[in-house]
Amino acid sequence: MRVVLMSGSSHPALGAAVSSLIDLELGRCLLDVFPDGEHHVEVSEEVRGCDVYLLQPLGPPVDSHLMELLLLVDACRRRGASRVTVLVPYLAYARHDRRETGREPLGARLVADLIRAAGVDRVVVVDLHSPAVEGCFNIPVEHLSAMPLLAEHLRGTATPGAVIVSPDLGGLKRAERYAAQLKLPVAVVHKRRMSGSQVQARSITGEVKGCAPILVDDMISTAGTIEAAVNALLEAGCTPEITVVATHALLVGPAIDRLQRLPLRRLLTTDSVPLTGRLPFAVEVVSIAPLLARAIELLRMGGQGS
Repeated sequence: MRVVLMSGSSHPALGAAVSSLIDLELGRCLLDVFPDGEHHVEVSEEVRGCDVYLLQPLGPPVDSHLMELLLLVDACRRRGASRVTVLVPYLAYARHDRRETGREPLGARLVADLIRAAGVDRVVVVDLHSPAVEGCFNIPVEHLSAMPLLAEHLRGTATPGAVIVSPDLGGLKRAERYAAQLKLPVAVVHKRRMSGSQVQARSITGEVKGCAPILVDDMISTAGTIEAAVNALLEAGCTPEITVVATHALLVGPAIDRLQRLPLRRLLTTDSVPLTGRLPFAVEVVSIAPLLARAIELLRMGGQGS
């Protein structure tokens, strides 16, 4: 079965990187937006009977990129694609995996239903905010992790006396995975979320005094959690050489200003979403293109008999 790889508009550079690794030209499509905000999508590539892979991280503007992805899927289906797999390195609404008060929508389930209804056969994601989000899909989900790539990068660059720190209790398992790979101790910051962008750190479990913290998280949105954790670590006597590691660096709202005020040694992240502009602090980027290219190759081999 012929394989076609296409990229939406949210991250063309990542699409090009994956394309070069699997030696496959990106499929042709026209992506535009009408003056009233509606998306115009045309799939020029011949996809009839093909195994189609659509790459579209759902970073900001989230709803626009989601709608474009759904239209691309529908266009491929209507042109006769045999199978459609979407590569969504960053899945928006993944934090909406439960209802806290009973008055909210279940956003993760709604997005999963929209993706399935558009005609998607399989979804590939990277470092979901919560593994429970997989249960929102009733189609196969390939959940990849960039943590081994990031940990390997840290292995040769971590400061002596480093400690892996989870900025909240929910990320403790993630921190333990990093610590196991790097053979470092673990600490966790206990936080209370005041609002969507305001966080209060209350206490720290684990020894951080005199240590160089490596804060690990799945994503950085407004950086409120990171800011609160760093301030708590400094008050606890850590060294002011802090490394922040996150798969998805959205850096929206006050994030850049907040991170700029902190004594960051560096921010280590991936290219799951594009980093816009020149940032006022040290940034190291590990590409997930090889991770996605490998996933495509394995899925191709698995689908050859279908």
